[in-house]
Amino acid sequence: MELVNRVEIIVSTLEQREVIDILNSVKVPGYTLIENSSGKGDRGICYNDLGREFSNSYISTICTNQIQFEYLLRDILPILKTIGGICLITTSNSLISDNFSPNLTSLNLSIPIMQEVQKVEIVIDTSHIEDALNILEIVSVSGYTIIKDTSGKGDRGLVSSDIDYEFSNSYIMTVCTNQKQLDNLVEKITPLLKKIGGVCLVTDAKWVNH
Repeated sequence: MELVNRVEIIVSTLEQREVIDILNSVKVPGYTLIENSSGKGDRGICYNDLGREFSNSYISTICTNQIQFEYLLRDILPILKTIGGICLITTSNSLISDNFSPNLTSLNLSIPIMQEVQKVEIVIDTSHIEDALNILEIVSVSGYTIIKDTSGKGDRGLVSSDIDYEFSNSYIMTVCTNQKQLDNLVEKITPLLKKIGGVCLVTDAKWVNH
């Protein structure tokens, strides 16, 4: 296994094709796409039930070297500045084919300023999603992304989105920009998770300022 930069991009679904074209041009080994997510950012609320033009897309990929990472940041930054969105970077271990080696020439770029943040992922019963979002509003996070109707298994059994809304989970991702905000969020979300079950995962990350 080797260390790679995991890059998570959240943009308007209308810009999804342009972002994927960028990923293909810098020759990432692959990507994961989840369409029609909802959430809130500095440009307002996005809903996944009002049509494609009002929803976001979540895209996750990895960069296997610094040069590839520079190209991706160079090309994605104008989109983020123009239409909004986020680009979140974490360091991960990954298994990659030995013969994967993108042929790119260094740009000697000055990497955009990246702010240290804490990535917070919450998985919770969909019927209690408003309780979790109210907590995010109270602690004043800058925004969040929601992927509804996920399936999985935890200490309270199997949860499947194929059964019914009442038996599905939702995935919420947000960031905390300082330790006080993170501590406040953890303090307030813990009683809810103890009551109804769920997971709250915190990871060191960086995001691209734009």
